[in-house]
Amino acid sequence: MLHTRRRPVDSVLLLGGTRPEPVRAAKAAGLSITYLGAAARAPRDILDNADAYLLLEDPTPENMTEAARKLHGEKPFGVVVTMVDRYLEAAALLNAEFGLPANTVDTVRSMNDKYRMRAAALHSACAPVAHAAVRNAEDLRSFAGRHGYPFILKPVDGSASRGVVLVSDAGTLEAAARSMTGPAAPEPRWIAEEFLSGPEFSVETFSTGGSHHVVAVTEKFKGDNFVEIGHLVPARVGAADHAAMASEVGALLDAVGLNEGVAHTEVVLTDAGPKVIETHSRPGGDGIVELVRLAKGVDLQQMTFDWLAGRSVDPRLAPEARASATWSLTPPEGTVTAVSGLDEALRHEGVTEGYTVLEPGDTIRPLRSSDDRSGAVITVAPDPDAALARARAAVELIDVTVVPAGADLGGPVPR
Repeated sequence: MLHTRRRPVDSVLLLGGTRPEPVRAAKAAGLSITYLGAAARAPRDILDNADAYLLLEDPTPENMTEAARKLHGEKPFGVVVTMVDRYLEAAALLNAEFGLPANTVDTVRSMNDKYRMRAAALHSACAPVAHAAVRNAEDLRSFAGRHGYPFILKPVDGSASRGVVLVSDAGTLEAAARSMTGPAAPEPRWIAEEFLSGPEFSVETFSTGGSHHVVAVTEKFKGDNFVEIGHLVPARVGAADHAAMASEVGALLDAVGLNEGVAHTEVVLTDAGPKVIETHSRPGGDGIVELVRLAKGVDLQQMTFDWLAGRSVDPRLAPEARASATWSLTPPEGTVTAVSGLDEALRHEGVTEGYTVLEPGDTIRPLRSSDDRSGAVITVAPDPDAALARARAAVELIDVTVVPAGADLGGPVPR
């Protein structure tokens, strides 16, 4: 069934981001696009394709908001859009201030703040997840007394697995509490949640007029500290589990009041059924948009801007034409002395793209967030197992030689 936006627009303001795909998709949809971003991180491909742009030396959400007001005053645009977590709330506030059709500020906040999301889900059809806002060790001990170990501690508005801690006993509780209050704490506000055990997935959806349509289900793979190191589309799940995850995600999106657009919702398939970890009012990262495009033939970026422009879209679950996977490069900690094999990896069967950010002299840090990954490849294949095997094999061809921290520089250790 085709769906069309009731209030189409002819121009958009895009806040932030360094990927060119949103700008290209907006142009392909016939929209006029203004880009507002960071002067230090503005790719030429974006600037060449935008109709207008303004670059800021200090792109804080507050500075971006003020600049957007000036741009809108000079030449009003139809809607403010962003694919960047940092600016999601700013975009929602601007749309509300200008009276532009978009998801409400409350909806975007509830999807951007993990505690608000849990609060919204409490009186919905969503499966319950024990949780509490926490500020110190006493709060953590209280949560452990009510719900036991293990449990998860994380920032309410964090992303990319930053700051996520597994609290497994009283000893790790005290260390976790110190991370909340110390100078290295990544976020000022925290939530404790019951630990959800089981395989993890994300459900990629597109909503039209309050109806939520599953486009794809992604299978996820985790490394140290819950950092995602691999993704696979389509996920290897049976029809019953697939339907249960779709129902759970739909209930959550109803609870937060999502009206339109793409969403990326992470789910654990527990023994008691699917339970939501978190949701975002933007496409999934880590190349998931590209995996969906390769496996399903559906471009979520293009669908987003076609929808805004008033073009008809069909967001229903698309049939799998093939499978696609991505796997990250995660060499051991130390100082890089040599990097080779990327060309060979790119020639590996089924590889569509790949990269590494490493150069000799770089320091490889412990895997604590998505920022600590060192590269990745994307592959396609006729079926999910083959796509995943190709991705993992291709990454193994990228050879990173490191000297472990504290080791003699004469003793390199190959990955």
